[in-house]
Parts: sequence; structure tokens; C-alpha cells
Amino acid sequence: MNAVATAAGRADGDRAAGAGASLAREWARLRADFWDLGMLSWIPLLLYLLIWLIFSGAIARDIPVAVIDQDGSALSRQLTRWLDASPGVAVAATAADGPEAMRLLRQRRAYGFLLIPRGFETDLLAGRNTSVNWFYNAQFSSHAGGLLRDVRTVASTLSAGVEMSARAKRGVSSVQAAQQFEPIRARLVTLYNENTSYESFLTLALIPSMLQIFVVLAVVTTIGRELKDGTVPEWLAAARGNWAGAVAAKLLFPLLAFSLQMLLFLLFFAVWRGWAVAGGMAALVPAMLLLVLAYLGVGVLLIGATLSLRNALSVTAFVTAPAFAYAGQGFPLIGMPPLARAWAEALPLTHYLQLQSRHWLAGAPWRDGVHDLLLLAGFAVGCGALGLLLLGKRANAPAAWGKS
Repeated sequence: MNAVATAAGRADGDRAAGAGASLAREWARLRADFWDLGMLSWIPLLLYLLIWLIFSGAIARDIPVAVIDQDGSALSRQLTRWLDASPGVAVAATAADGPEAMRLLRQRRAYGFLLIPRGFETDLLAGRNTSVNWFYNAQFSSHAGGLLRDVRTVASTLSAGVEMSARAKRGVSSVQAAQQFEPIRARLVTLYNENTSYESFLTLALIPSMLQIFVVLAVVTTIGRELKDGTVPEWLAAARGNWAGAVAAKLLFPLLAFSLQMLLFLLFFAVWRGWAVAGGMAALVPAMLLLVLAYLGVGVLLIGATLSLRNALSVTAFVTAPAFAYAGQGFPLIGMPPLARAWAEALPLTHYLQLQSRHWLAGAPWRDGVHDLLLLAGFAVGCGALGLLLLGKRANAPAAWGKS
């Protein structure tokens, strides 16, 4: 029994010594390489800040439009002034005709133009139906949506004012005029993003999307260089020949760095920007950690499957760079073709962002995130275990070393 206990103690001591030596070796490598250390620290932070600065305006304002005023009346000029006064629109030019307005659109000097026809004021004051024509550049969907909303609001407000004024002149009280003009009112209530803020809509999704790229790059680079430089024997020797310990030492510093970045991400927006987590913090915080772990596993799998730094980096770009497009934030998952939907479901980012959108702003309880948490944990364990198995079976052979 004493011999067994002694052997077990020696094994535990070897593992502890191997873990310490592996961590010391990895830390020395990071300290010696300015750019590798930067990829875990200031480079991603700088890019997160840049993303936030791009969308910190929250709402697109003063988008330039043009006006073709064929009526030249007091009401048409009032419509133009009100349009220019709306927060999302700036009347940047007046055009004489359609071809001139189209040139402004093609030159990106305007993103739409309003055509006010002749007889506009006369028809309105006479109680006849009239219309204004709104032409917009649908290549820019975010511009088009905001502009359309403001143009409709201005036109309907002016129309309501003219109609109510006409009814008041006929002896109808203002209350009765309002009720007759709009007997059924639609009360619109915006949920979860009341101000239609692009800062909350895009920044909260884009920063984790950027983070998952850095996580996989860090893993692929740190393990791939051991293969490329042929230093696998030294790497394993530091871990006392233990592949799990050797890989764990490679993953520890990225795990700490990117988990801290996710915590800073949460504190920055939830505390400093005031977007408190409305729902299950008990689901959101574990999801952030599991997102990092899932992509650490993906990185191990990619380098274990390719055994080539160059090939693994290529696959990393293919998997992570377009991941945001498949995550259901810009285009709904339910509307995707089956193949695209299957690819989206195969990405950890999709499940994390679905969970984040439910729990951060929409206020879903923690239990609604259990399914996505289990999937993220499955990605972490499944990809990580398979990648470790592939490395253990294939990466210790000299034929696997020295590849670019």
C-alpha cells in the first residue's frame, strides 16, 4: 500500500511540476513576443473600442435627402421645413426634376428624394386627396427604414393638421375633429430597444463576434507554431509528456484574457452605459465563459485536424469571419434556407447571441437559456476533446513538424 501511495504521490508531483513548467514556458514565450501578447490584450480591446465608437451615435441622424417642389406653395414649403426639422433627415438639396434628383442619389449626396406635385396645396385646401411621392435608395436598408419612418410621420402630421383645421372651420370642435379623423388609433409600443439604437443592436452583437475570432486565432497560433518550428518535443517535455497538460497550459492564458474581456464588456455596457441586464444574469455570465471555452475547443480541433498553421488559419477565417452573418442578428434564422440554417446552428456564436439577446435586453429568465448553455458546453467539451485526441495521435510524429 505504501508503494502504491508513493507511486501515486510521485505521479501527482510529476503532473504538478509539468503544469508549472508548461505555464512558465508559455508565459516566457508570451512575454518575449510583443504581438502575441498584444493579441490577447490591447489589440482586441482597441478593436472593441473602435466598434463602439462607430455605433456610439446610436441613431442615424441628418441623413441627406433632396426635394422636388413642383408646387412652390406655402404648404409645400412647410412640408419641406418639417422634413428638414425631423431628427433623422436633412434636406441637403432641392432638385428641379427627377433626373437631377437621381444624379444626387447616384453621387451619394442624397439617399432619397421627395416629389411634391403641382396643385398640392390647392387639392389639400379643397378637401381632395393628394399625394407626395417618396423615392429612396433601397441599397442601404438602415438608411431607408429611418428615412421612410420620418417621411411618413411628417406627411401624416401635416395631413392631419390640414384636415382638422378644415373641420374646425366647419364648426366641429377640436376633440370631435380628432375623433372623426382617427376613430381607430393604433398604439405602437416598442419593446427591448425603445429608441431603435444601433449601439445596443449592433455593438452588443459585434463585440462577441470579434472576440470569437481572436480566441480561435490565439489557440491556432500558439499550438501551430510548435508544429511549424518543430518544438513539439520540448513542449511535451515541459509537460512531462502529458498532452492534456501541454494543451491546457496553452489555453490558460487565452482563457483568462478573453474571459476578462467578456467581463469588461458586460461591465462597460451594463454599468457605464446603463444597459442593465434585464433578465437572467445567472444564464448570461456562464454563457460568456462558455463562449470562450467553446471557441478554445474549436481552435484545438482546427489545429489538431490540419496539423498546419497556415491551413488552420485559413479554416479559422472561413469559420469565424462570416459567423455574425449567420447568427440571426441581421437576418432571422427562421428565414434562412435549410443549409444556411444548419451552418448557423453549428456555430457557437449563434447560440450565444440568441441567449444574449433574450437575457440582456429582453429580460428572459435564466431557465430560458439552459438549452443554449448546454449547447455551448457541448461545443467546448466535444471540440476540445476531439482536438486533443487528434493532437495526441498525430502531432508527436516528426512528419507533422516543420509544416508552414
